[in-house]
Amino acid sequence: MAGLLNFPVQAWRSRRARLQTPVPPQRGEPGTTGPGDGAPSGAEIGVLTTATQRVRLIIEGPNDPDEAERAIEVLGSRRGWKVRFALPHDRLSVADGRVALVVDALADGQRRTAVGAVRDQAVRSLRKPPVGFRVREAQLVRHEDERGTTLVRVVRRMPQGSGRVCRWLWRHWEAMGGADTGHVLTVPLIPEEDGEQLKTRVKERWADLTHGASAFDEELYDLRLPIGPSPRSGTGRSFSRGAGPRRFEPVTLSLLVILIPLMCAWMLASLSSRWRFLALLAPLMSSVPVGYWITSNESRPRLLRLMWGMFVVGSFTGVSYQWLVNSPGGLGAQARGALQALLLLAMAIGCWHAFTRSWLSRNLLLLLPVLLAPLPFVLPWVGSFLHTAYLEDVLGIPESSVHVAFYWRYFVALKPVALIFAITLFYVSLYGWAKYFNLHISQSAMLNTMLPFVVLIAVLGVTDKTLKEVQAEAERTYMAASRGEQPPGYFGLNGRLVCVQPVESGKPISVQPGPPPTSRPVLAFPREGDDLWVWDPSPKRGRLSAEHAVRMRAEDVSLYPVTGTSCP
Repeated sequence: MAGLLNFPVQAWRSRRARLQTPVPPQRGEPGTTGPGDGAPSGAEIGVLTTATQRVRLIIEGPNDPDEAERAIEVLGSRRGWKVRFALPHDRLSVADGRVALVVDALADGQRRTAVGAVRDQAVRSLRKPPVGFRVREAQLVRHEDERGTTLVRVVRRMPQGSGRVCRWLWRHWEAMGGADTGHVLTVPLIPEEDGEQLKTRVKERWADLTHGASAFDEELYDLRLPIGPSPRSGTGRSFSRGAGPRRFEPVTLSLLVILIPLMCAWMLASLSSRWRFLALLAPLMSSVPVGYWITSNESRPRLLRLMWGMFVVGSFTGVSYQWLVNSPGGLGAQARGALQALLLLAMAIGCWHAFTRSWLSRNLLLLLPVLLAPLPFVLPWVGSFLHTAYLEDVLGIPESSVHVAFYWRYFVALKPVALIFAITLFYVSLYGWAKYFNLHISQSAMLNTMLPFVVLIAVLGVTDKTLKEVQAEAERTYMAASRGEQPPGYFGLNGRLVCVQPVESGKPISVQPGPPPTSRPVLAFPREGDDLWVWDPSPKRGRLSAEHAVRMRAEDVSLYPVTGTSCP
């Protein structure tokens, strides 16, 4: 399958001219330009924007210009890799007659496995073609995020001469970010400094912190901090001087945000009295301190603080209530539901890793029409196949003699097709996680060998499972008809119990096999054509369910609804 999909891709690519990937310029080599000369190509930009890890390699080999040039060519030809000669500031000691190269390589996936994957790639590149260099050292390049800083946003001040209502509205509009000018500064934090002091310090040092080198215009602009709690110093105390944020310890916050909404949701889901809604007062009251803590890094309107608290506490309460109401009862069922949710999440993340930076993502726009075009023809064929298995294999009624709306053929086929698609995505997610952890799995082997095999196994397994389900539904239908009950429907096949009477009394009618079932209710489906097929529950018809099918000419009989257990 993957080979068939790969054919149009290669045909489309063959129409474009292919240029050999140039070796990036190296620093420190005579006659070459620096790294800042020239613009990167589109492929290099794609690698730079998708790579998640950086690894620095030290390559050592003989001080032979041909060998060194070959090593630079081989390693530099890999996408996202930059190679240069070792410089004095690298402080690398090399023996006489030897030379060292420094490689800055880009890698994907998990941090702990990136070093080994990059090292293995370098070793394989130096073996074919054979180059007399070896990997001396491989180290992960890590840059920690800068801590102890905050964002400061520049906002427009309220126009002069505004009324009281306008000032109230403008204050709330400014607190929600509506008055931002798009100018943002990153400012280091100072211990024991609250939000107002921080903004005062930024205004005083405005010329030093910005590129304009001009004083801050307080008549037109003001500063605003992003919504968040007050930062804490190394001792664990809040930088803010207010007593409010210091009251909330982690245990108290866990009680207000998690335990109280969970207990409220449990009471709403368990109790049936109308007084159970009084439990909502507890999360409503806890919204006030929670909202104050969330927005405590600077002074804000009380309404905005209350809205943030209600959003956080109300969201957790609503999610907990929906989980308790819609999930099956019992601790074991709750645990299975949680595991299924985690499995779906892991499957989605694995598929994201598999489709990112892969052959599938690069050719997705070309593959989607190829994969989606057969669906309008495949779905009705699968639906007709399942309806045939339901009617002919179990009930003995030809599928062509029963009228089924065309859209039901699509609906009945959605479940098996979606199940095959889900199994395929599960395999793809396993490949994505293997790719994330840098396991040595060939992408060509996955597409050309393993993926068609998995799809074939999925099709066979889902077909067997679906046919068993169809047989069980048909058996449930004729068992209900045998008991004199109206049977359940199956994707447009809505059978009903009726009484059969000849149009002309005393005139013989054509029945195969006879005799005509006129004394008892029979199961009939909406007919298609001149023949009427019914299913007779009489045990005299035979031991197999398919032997109970009876064919009559529709113009010779009339159907009447059943009013009891027998027909007049």
